[in-house]
Amino acid sequence: MKYDNPFPGMNPYLEHRHIWPSFHNRLIAVLAERLGPQLPDRYRLELEQRVDIESPTGQPPDLAFMIPDALVTDEPPSPAPQSIPAAGAAAVATSAVEDYAIRVRMPREVKVTWLRVEAMPDQKIVTIIEVLSPTNKAPGRERQRYERKRQAIVGSGANLVEIDLLRGGEPMPLETPPPASDYRILVCQGWQRPGALLYPFSVQQSIPPFLLPLLPEDEPLQVDLGPIINGMHHTARYGQVARYHELPPEPAFEGEVGEWVKERVAGLVAAG
Repeated sequence: MKYDNPFPGMNPYLEHRHIWPSFHNRLIAVLAERLGPQLPDRYRLELEQRVDIESPTGQPPDLAFMIPDALVTDEPPSPAPQSIPAAGAAAVATSAVEDYAIRVRMPREVKVTWLRVEAMPDQKIVTIIEVLSPTNKAPGRERQRYERKRQAIVGSGANLVEIDLLRGGEPMPLETPPPASDYRILVCQGWQRPGALLYPFSVQQSIPPFLLPLLPEDEPLQVDLGPIINGMHHTARYGQVARYHELPPEPAFEGEVGEWVKERVAGLVAAG
């Protein structure tokens, strides 16, 4: 069907900058809906949100903070561009160079959500669930802010689940060099640090299920992102907005993997 996920696990076309923010927040919301009823009675889930500034160029987003707030935009549709008048009649007569009315990419605010598992009645933070965003993996202020938060979680004794479904950008640092992979899920249990579990996987593989840690005396919950993301392809109709006629977002897939990716979407491209 045209709304099926054409990949066995993560769909790299969902990494496009115009799809990712919505996908990210939908994934967090669906995770909350699925996990909430499974938690033991003394736990609750809280959804939190921050606003990051996404640079349109891939450069460090620090410079975006120098731009007035009025210029931070989600790039709404604009009227059709009109011709820009030349400086004067003489310039038109003597110059063969034409000018063009174009649009430039603007930095934009991106609302990023994450989940916090609390133990009641004192609302003790037990586990933080983060789905990484492009601003986390690009050099600059937002990455530095996230790394400080990450260090604070690790140092606090709380559990951390870090889900990285983005191939682009610099992966989060680990003490042990990880194997090469397109995507990865990190599970840090507070009472086992500095030990942790890493689930690396490629675009050609299914997303591995992982265990969501709670307090040591309680059994962890199994989380399977694969069926969740497959279901989101239908509810969000990603097949209507994914640009399957183009190459996936950078970094490019090379060699046999690149050909395999093209084959996975060939039928959807042919069907229009």
